[in-house]
Amino acid sequence: MDLHIREVSTENWQTIACLSVKKNQQDYIESNALSIVQSVFESEWQSVGLYDGEIAIGYAMYGQVKREGDVWLDRFMIDAKYQGLGYASKILPILLKHIEELYDTEMIYLSVTRDNTKAQALYERLGFRFNGEEDHSGIVSGLVMVRDTSTI
Repeated sequence: MDLHIREVSTENWQTIACLSVKKNQQDYIESNALSIVQSVFESEWQSVGLYDGEIAIGYAMYGQVKREGDVWLDRFMIDAKYQGLGYASKILPILLKHIEELYDTEMIYLSVTRDNTKAQALYERLGFRFNGEEDHSGIVSGLVMVRDTSTI
């Protein structure tokens, strides 16, 4: 595997926008197309494609919320045809390290829907913990998790 992230650009946005989760997961996350548009119009968000070599396998959006200064992994998905192959658990640490270095932070927040137990388990294995808050800022609401690398 040659796992890496690549900024969404004029060269790859259509490929990334067409990636999607399984039908029964569509209530867990906003579409990539909507997220890419959000990152174009809201400058605090960065959209990246997740790759294995030259193959786009997923998408992520992260950024620093202007009001609070908190750093969020706001979207993370692996395309339906690449799920179950171990990509999420292998590329997420690469993405988290990139975010930590880019924002010089030890704290990363995310939200996950209450019934997305597979994602919750993945995030917990990587050091995320529920903080008791709920996130209702987007189309999809979720339970807030935080990863504090100073305690890992």
